[in-house]
Amino acid sequence: MSRLSDTLTAKAVELGISQTELAERTGVLQQSISALFNGDVASPRKWREIARELQIPESEMREMMIEASRATGKTTRLPRTFKVEEAFHEVPHRVRVDMTEIPAPIRPGKLIPVLGEAAGGADGRYWFNGNVIDYVACPPSLDGVPGAYAIYVDGESMSPRYRPGEVVWVHPHKPARRGDDVIIQIRPKEEGETPYGFIKEYVGWSGNRLTLRQHNPESQLTFDRDEVVSVHPIVLAGKY
Repeated sequence: MSRLSDTLTAKAVELGISQTELAERTGVLQQSISALFNGDVASPRKWREIARELQIPESEMREMMIEASRATGKTTRLPRTFKVEEAFHEVPHRVRVDMTEIPAPIRPGKLIPVLGEAAGGADGRYWFNGNVIDYVACPPSLDGVPGAYAIYVDGESMSPRYRPGEVVWVHPHKPARRGDDVIIQIRPKEEGETPYGFIKEYVGWSGNRLTLRQHNPESQLTFDRDEVVSVHPIVLAGKY
């Protein structure tokens, strides 16, 4: 049994909550609850609500789910971590991100990290400070892709294409094409500050200037080449 299974079972017994009752409280099928109690985190639905009902801190629940997802592989050895800078190739319009370590990519049925802390504001800005704020299921299109990650959509700047609360999954190695939606990271103005970024539509490079399109309100953003840290295409979007 995994630590996740042991903890869920113990908390349910302690609080006198059956799996059937927990399913009713959280709006999840009883079979899904049973699978989670058995350590199956391939498609964990409403895990925050489940943790809340069982009085388990969200951070602890997330940690146990990650452990369980790793344990379901052919080996129980924890995957190594790697630096974000290792995920980037040297190409003219992309420069390396440094210093930040995030967990190695996890295959379908497991989890990949959610990055980017929403900063608020009309432009839908994110801070890319290296913090992993959550984990979501890895889609088949990102199977085995080093550095694959996801972002929670915040704000209305790309509405109606993307709405707040949706997830976008990002491929950090595919070149962006005109019309692609992308995650762009911008170098901070002051040394030591956190890079920031946006979800926008890729228009393209013109000389040393990158042009992006915003949908709501309709506008264009431009950046000099030396300001741009990375341009990563979004390969999938949906609700978590």
